[in-house]
Amino acid sequence: MQNTCTSPLGCRALRGGSIFTISVAVASLVWLSAVSATVLPAPSITAGRYAVACSNVEQDFSRLRSGEAPSDYWEGNPLAGGAKYVTDLLVSPANALTYKVSVPTRAQLDVFENQGGKQLQYAAIACYPTTTTNARADYLLPDGSRIPKMQRGADAPIIATNVEAADGKWPLIVMSHGLAGSPLGDNYVQVIARLASEGYVVFAPFHADARYSRVKLNNIADYFYVFSQYSEIAEMQAIRPLGLKQGLDYFLSKPEYANAIDADQIAGFGASLGGMAMMLAQGATMTTSWGGAERVIVRDDRYKAIVGYVPFSGYSFQPAFGDSNQGVKRVRVPYLGIGGTADVVAPISRTSQMIEALGGSKYFVTIQDMPHGLRTQDAPELFGWTFAFLKAHLGRSQAERDRFQQIDSFSGNADDRVQIRKTLAWGSRDEMEVVEYFIKSAGKFFITGLPEEVKVLDSFPNEAERTGNRFATHRLDAPIGMPMCRFWANDGKKINTHFYSVIPSDCALLKAQVWARDEGIVMKAQPLLPVSILIFPAPPLQCPDNTVKVFRFFNQNKINHRYLPEPLLQRMVMTADWMPDGAVFCAGAYDR
Repeated sequence: MQNTCTSPLGCRALRGGSIFTISVAVASLVWLSAVSATVLPAPSITAGRYAVACSNVEQDFSRLRSGEAPSDYWEGNPLAGGAKYVTDLLVSPANALTYKVSVPTRAQLDVFENQGGKQLQYAAIACYPTTTTNARADYLLPDGSRIPKMQRGADAPIIATNVEAADGKWPLIVMSHGLAGSPLGDNYVQVIARLASEGYVVFAPFHADARYSRVKLNNIADYFYVFSQYSEIAEMQAIRPLGLKQGLDYFLSKPEYANAIDADQIAGFGASLGGMAMMLAQGATMTTSWGGAERVIVRDDRYKAIVGYVPFSGYSFQPAFGDSNQGVKRVRVPYLGIGGTADVVAPISRTSQMIEALGGSKYFVTIQDMPHGLRTQDAPELFGWTFAFLKAHLGRSQAERDRFQQIDSFSGNADDRVQIRKTLAWGSRDEMEVVEYFIKSAGKFFITGLPEEVKVLDSFPNEAERTGNRFATHRLDAPIGMPMCRFWANDGKKINTHFYSVIPSDCALLKAQVWARDEGIVMKAQPLLPVSILIFPAPPLQCPDNTVKVFRFFNQNKINHRYLPEPLLQRMVMTADWMPDGAVFCAGAYDR
């Protein structure tokens, strides 16, 4: 079909797919392999590819009083004189990783009844790949654990160059430990060191939950405490994602670490309650009361993959993430959950419910007869799945994703089985969030997914107002999707609008207009595809699984385009001056 349109603005001939078709079946876009499943050898639980060093957490244990233990300070246990914290033991707090967490006021977020408006003290440890010439000594903890090649005093980190990366930088893992734990207890320091030895910088805060709630789910008295003091517990849970987000802000503000980190490869690792905290940091809705109140605590878009080890998702009578754990729908980051069939604290039924509700690529692996916590015999499977998942979903390689898709188990000590395996056709790791704004002075709508433009527009909320309309396309470096051109149609008089298309002939037509400024390829998106059914008349073009149609509208009076995803369009009533131009491409839909 030849396009004879000479005025692209509002031209009906530019309806999505009407002048451009692709002879590819929808199913071919789904990354599922027909290759037989693969059993891989489990990695070592102690030795990795790189030597490891860690930040300064040197402590003066002579400050402990009778009956006190280092873990009381690491976990924030309330003792005589009030709650203690690891900073009370640090020899050189100014040379350790310490920061303050700002808590919203109760008026801003009603879950913060007791800590609202406060500045909370936080500390963290970081471990990283180091050079083979780093001769610093290990630091011995009272329980015999070692912190490898720890910095002391004002020592700067000695971070090796990543020879496998063009820029020499490393991916970053943010770790959140379990309830009543710390980065230095319950074998966490060994896990942190093992992750770092595989080629990651690891940042792990001391949450010290006992500063805000004394809950420990060890006996019936603890469960009674949950029932009677839920508001206190909910506040403690909500403080955790604040500590993660603001801790990441702090860590990336320190050039001695940030200069060695690839900020486009940030992952989260959450264990038990840390698994819940990681979901909340991604913008999941949290259950904040017995009455079913739900709140979003914070949202951090910097994560590209999340691992949840025995992640806590609440109980059947009180899900952690809203009704039936549906509050995680907004989380689109690729996710790997690892659970134990003998876990009664984070039962796999709740974990499975949470993972099924996620909005992105998701995987759930269970380990037979594993209870809550980390056992040495389960560590090979934990590290095997974690390393394979992060390699597949932090990088840009489609081949690595295909290889991960084929893994069935690791030949370690435990019986590990894949329960959920769903990879989105368009790939969460490659997602670009497109946001719509209403520009008040011009009275027009504008969409963009370019981070630099979003940042500028968000800095002028009185002029550029978010409408709430958003959807997901692909980044330019995504291995799939069609390039999308953008033109700024502006004749200096009445015409002033932006036009997007994944159809090459559309782009060529606009480029020929003297009043259309070519702003290049700004993203990728899935084109509409023909259905492989031989019927007449031909059925309408369709979108791949897990995507929705995005419709274009043109306002003849305002000379303005709008791009609306199908779910939102179904809830809207458009005025008569908006002319439908049809579906033009496919995108991932956000639930809100």
